[in-house]
Amino acid sequence: MTIIESLAPFTGSWQGHNLLRIMPTDEYQESVSAANVSVTAGSFVTIEYTWAHEDKPQSGLLLLGSGPQSGGDGSTAAPDFEEDGAAAPEAASEAQGAKAVWVDSFHTGPEWLTLDGTIDNDGVIRLTGWYPAPQGPDWGWQIHIHPGDGNGGRITMHNMVPGHDPYQVVDATYRRQA
Repeated sequence: MTIIESLAPFTGSWQGHNLLRIMPTDEYQESVSAANVSVTAGSFVTIEYTWAHEDKPQSGLLLLGSGPQSGGDGSTAAPDFEEDGAAAPEAASEAQGAKAVWVDSFHTGPEWLTLDGTIDNDGVIRLTGWYPAPQGPDWGWQIHIHPGDGNGGRITMHNMVPGHDPYQVVDATYRRQA
């Protein structure tokens, strides 16, 4: 399944809400969110989204493409985790690879993050990327895009801190804009 086939039910304009927490012990903060998902340059998909943190507008963009499955040699991908932090089942060998570039006014600051992962047989995109920590080994992000069935979709993001279980930072859910 290609990125366009996977995200076909999620193309269009969406309204929803964004839940954010910084640390795993924090309460989630909710804000209104909107997203626009579209095909660009023939074989890529963009997800542009908005949300807020402490009443300050924020925005982000994911540029997604299909690609070879990576991480089999351990070079770029980390183990994937479910929403509760448990290890996810192994992806089927026929899973398609996915690649992304991500920018977000709050999460990535002035730099972009590159991510690699898979498109599961059910269309869920699972991506992992790494960024330098202030000290010590790199930290990671996991972004999961659940394209839904044409009525709604979901994007979850997890922070991966060395020595700790990944924890969910963002849970954005969307319904088609009327």
